[in-house]
Amino acid sequence: MSHYKSNLRDLEFNLFEVFGADRAFGQAPFDGIDAETARDVLAEVNRLAREDLAASYTEADRNPPRFDPVTNTADLPEAFKKSYAAFMASEFWRLDLPESLGGTLAPRALWWAIAEQILGSNAPVWMYSSGPSFAHVVQVEGTEEQKRWARLF
Repeated sequence: MSHYKSNLRDLEFNLFEVFGADRAFGQAPFDGIDAETARDVLAEVNRLAREDLAASYTEADRNPPRFDPVTNTADLPEAFKKSYAAFMASEFWRLDLPESLGGTLAPRALWWAIAEQILGSNAPVWMYSSGPSFAHVVQVEGTEEQKRWARLF
């Protein structure tokens, strides 16, 4: 049994009933994600967070990476690597990226509902998977050379 207890109904209630975020879905500039798709995304992220991401939290918390100055490496627990790989394979991180970096523009309210589930289940997975989001910052704020690097992330 995992430490993480999600509350998908609460997220949906706040997004769709309290804040009316569903009015933005399916409309420009978010026409790639309608309200039904947003609900499906939240449900799948919920499953991913409860099953795949939370599974490694305790082991990774009890056995953190240790820096080896001889090899200049910091090994991560295998269970954490598996959780990280599951999140990256889901490609939900693309919802934080513009189309120019291979993303699909999503309303921020949806992105933060996704973030709440990932951060609650395994916050280090969220941080490790932030590279593409950092690439977006570099694309917006960087020099021309750095903007080319952003596309490589």
